[in-house]
Amino acid sequence: MPKKLLPGIINDNFIKVQAAFLGANLIWGAAGAVIKYTLEYIPPFTFLYLRFLIVCVIVLPITIYQLKKEPIRKADYLNFFLLGLFSQTSLILPFVALKFTSVLDYTIIGVMASVLTVYAGHYFYKDRINKGMKTGLVLASLGTILIVLEPMLWGNSGAGKVSDRILGNVLGLFYALTWVIYVIWAKFSMGGKSGALKKTLSFINIKPMSGKYSAATVVLLSFYVGLFTLVPLAVFENLNMGGESNFTLLSIDINGVVGLLYMAVFSSIVAYWLNHWGLENAKVSDFAIFGYLAPVFALPFAYLILGELPNTLMLVGTVFIAAGVVVAEKNNRHES
Repeated sequence: MPKKLLPGIINDNFIKVQAAFLGANLIWGAAGAVIKYTLEYIPPFTFLYLRFLIVCVIVLPITIYQLKKEPIRKADYLNFFLLGLFSQTSLILPFVALKFTSVLDYTIIGVMASVLTVYAGHYFYKDRINKGMKTGLVLASLGTILIVLEPMLWGNSGAGKVSDRILGNVLGLFYALTWVIYVIWAKFSMGGKSGALKKTLSFINIKPMSGKYSAATVVLLSFYVGLFTLVPLAVFENLNMGGESNFTLLSIDINGVVGLLYMAVFSSIVAYWLNHWGLENAKVSDFAIFGYLAPVFALPFAYLILGELPNTLMLVGTVFIAAGVVVAEKNNRHES
């Protein structure tokens, strides 16, 4: 956690942490549109598998070095496997969700993860939430509610059938819940102190990590869990066991390749490293507040890549969200 400073002195580490969170969320802001666009060329399970394969090949030398420097104890294998399931394998949910719903719908529902993470951080890690931060969270939440209710208030302006949008939105909500669980648990695995989480793990007969691990170790191993757990699903998909498909690996054109490389290099390696470095050096609530910016980042990418346009109500909601983040972060700095 950043150290307290004298009034007027800017904490350099605090700025670096905010920059890391901002960079990660900017990259992820484009990810929804990139995924939906690339799904036109590559089916979801194969897309995810190829993404992890590229990532794991690129980071293999770093992973070998990291494991020599920070060996994993056998008692912690299960914890790392479960962290990988919640952070990487669970990406199945948004990949499938984006086949049924719009990027804007999905992104806005994802903001709920930030709301839940702030309060989970308060419950499990005793992160302070002062009045100013509460005001910012209320503003951001109001903006989220406006956009969530937009189809009813403005008419069903979203793409696709209503039933498809509901299915996609429900899958997006489930992913938001898995992400909150992962963030809270990852912070604990990197040395965060939480008696409440320790009791929770004990209740479900899971022992906490036997030692503290760095963000690099947690992230790198999660990629390999994602890779190996996607193998059966990718095989199932390519054997056409889920329905007829004309897809083959040789049929991927340059559009699919560009989308795949963006998700592998930027959305996986760069964004996850930035995010976990920030999480290792900050409070859970610091991380969560930036999640509110997802719609702000997603709007331009959804338009540029997919041609999805927000209406007036969605823009008003986005302004509320951006204002809420500014207010919350201003007050959050005073708590650091």
